[in-house]
Amino acid sequence: MGAVICCSIILFSAYILPVKAQLGRDLFDNRVVKKPPSPKQPRRPTPIRIVTVIERVVRKPNSVRVKISNLTVASEPGSKILLEGLMNSVKSRTKEISKNNPDKTVIFEDLAPGKYSVTSSLDGYEPQKTVITIVRDQSKGITLDLEPYKYQLNIETNVSDGEVRYAPARFEGTNPNKTLKTTETGGYCIVPIKKGKAIINELQKGYYNIDIRPEAVEYEPILAVINVPTALLNEKGSEASDLQTSRIELEKKISTGTFGANWVEGEWDLPKGWRLQNGRQMKTAGLAGIALPRNEQYRYYTNFEMISDVKMTDENSIGFVLRAINSQNYYSLYISGAKAPEPFTAIGYVVEDGKPKVLFSSSITGFDRTIKAKQSFRIIIKSEETKDKITFKIFIEDIDTGKPNPVGNMEDPYKTFRKGAVGIIGRESADSAILSFNVCANSCPKN
Repeated sequence: MGAVICCSIILFSAYILPVKAQLGRDLFDNRVVKKPPSPKQPRRPTPIRIVTVIERVVRKPNSVRVKISNLTVASEPGSKILLEGLMNSVKSRTKEISKNNPDKTVIFEDLAPGKYSVTSSLDGYEPQKTVITIVRDQSKGITLDLEPYKYQLNIETNVSDGEVRYAPARFEGTNPNKTLKTTETGGYCIVPIKKGKAIINELQKGYYNIDIRPEAVEYEPILAVINVPTALLNEKGSEASDLQTSRIELEKKISTGTFGANWVEGEWDLPKGWRLQNGRQMKTAGLAGIALPRNEQYRYYTNFEMISDVKMTDENSIGFVLRAINSQNYYSLYISGAKAPEPFTAIGYVVEDGKPKVLFSSSITGFDRTIKAKQSFRIIIKSEETKDKITFKIFIEDIDTGKPNPVGNMEDPYKTFRKGAVGIIGRESADSAILSFNVCANSCPKN
């Protein structure tokens, strides 16, 4: 619209000097008498009124700016989003979805209308690509779901049968012994070992804790950490046909010899305060703790027989650990006297990570004449494992006849600990002495 200009007219006005002729008549002589003229006055200048000319320019209103469209892309946290314009004048852009972004999105702003290619990529995932059309003044949102690569892990080992338990884990560094340190982030899955091989399918990229548990008890279970993929990737990003194999060797450990305690220094790992006296006995001194043989060859008994002569100084209790892995994982058995919290009771536990669970309890009131203060008596424990369970058969020798009388059987159908050390366990305020202690693989020779 053109500018409109408005002007005002300049007006001039003059003052007209009044001239008044007053005629007078002489009432007597009827003559017209002229009034003498007034003295001549100087003429005043005519004032000029000045009106300001106002010019108003009516400008053309500004055009409303059209909002250029935005694009919202949702995909996996950590993925990189590449936006490529299919028009020559549009430059490519790349953004990354933050791993802390709860919406799992990024936004590309101020996009010109036209066609674009959008690609989402993330290490360990198949990239996804799509083509979209951007329309003026219209925002758009798309989702690119990424599918993880899947890998196959082939484990070979020196045990013919058993199982492999595996769980996803988060890498957290290296242990002092140069092994990898991880924290499990999910539950275990199990695959069998057949003829020394186990195949795990459908694994995503990342770290996994591998727990190999052999069927043959003489082999030691092993924990390992594997970083998948072990299969190579070809140039197109899909799996190569060649399968990479991880070889894991298990150590063979089994106790076959006879351990006979001589009560000498260096023979035992003793709790603080326990004492070995003159090669004759071990004293618990009323202190809680576990004593285990120090020699490695006596730490892996499976089926065994233990024969021990003991004395309850205060008629409280005497205890043994069976198939002990360490001070937090073992079976335990207590024989209680008249002044114990559970008088004349044999009670057994399975202890995992320091947490005890009762497996067995039996009254031994019939042994009251045998289990007396400062009187020695003999305890015999036999360990046997079958396909279905682990059994500990418990006997106490009669003080009069010397005949082993059965106390009962402690059984574990879960076979929690398949081998380990045999040792002594003491309770707080239970003072006892172990006079003799012998452990034999399978069974001890008869005297």
